[in-house]
Amino acid sequence: MHVSLDLALGRELRLNSVGESVLQIAPSAAAAYSLRSLTGGDPKVVRVRRSSDNVESDFTVSGISSGALVDFVGSGNDGFVDTWYDQSGNSNDAVQATDGNQPKIVNSGALVVDSGIAGLDFASNEFLVASSVSGLEGPFSLFSTSVRDTTGYTGSFSKSSAANRYFGIQEATSASLAAARNSTSVSVAASVSGTDRLSFALTTGETSTSVGALGGTIANTTNDYGNDFTSGSGLDQLAIGVLRTVSPTGYFNGRIRELIFYTSDQSANRSAVETNTANYYNITLV
Repeated sequence: MHVSLDLALGRELRLNSVGESVLQIAPSAAAAYSLRSLTGGDPKVVRVRRSSDNVESDFTVSGISSGALVDFVGSGNDGFVDTWYDQSGNSNDAVQATDGNQPKIVNSGALVVDSGIAGLDFASNEFLVASSVSGLEGPFSLFSTSVRDTTGYTGSFSKSSAANRYFGIQEATSASLAAARNSTSVSVAASVSGTDRLSFALTTGETSTSVGALGGTIANTTNDYGNDFTSGSGLDQLAIGVLRTVSPTGYFNGRIRELIFYTSDQSANRSAVETNTANYYNITLV
């Protein structure tokens, strides 16, 4: 286990030494969540609660790859993520205070991995939320990297006090979808196969919602979702593993590896970000 993780860390260090990190390629994110470094350093990435006694501890990227996280959780125990730290510098950390709603990162003493690379395992009613986030006005861009088990939403911009204000990504059986609502529901889908997902969603206004999967062609709809997302829309949170927190729906089942939220149009950076991400996670782009 540790051999494969050390190899993954080595791959990350090589990427950061010969090229730019994701947040150097596409700076000024509203929030950025991953278990790898998105900055080129060794940032604190998660706070983990162990099942044996509910003690919690923070871990950096190297603390995960070295085996320190697994050692902390202990043989046969589970580790749950209380906080997924924001690497953007905005301190929009995604938190889940309720033990029963926390995603898993260690299962029975083993790090949760797909192809040797760690991710957060979401199931049933597990989700994280960055609350009281300011400045959530469109345009919105969202990069999402995951391994899908069943249909659900990996991430969304949403409103903490309303069920009809959101913009997010859903991973379905054979499509990645962008879903937008600012009074009226709109969605658009890009065809995709397999369980490894790397998706990009964008809205530049109420009549422009777009999505692309695995680096493929962008699908766009001009259907009107009500109004542009302005300060008056009241969006104030970033949800991970669920579409919204009011009348919660769309729970994701699978591993979420990385989510990067922007309050800007990142179309120009899409190719570079997705190439960097695909190289790290061994994802084949179309």
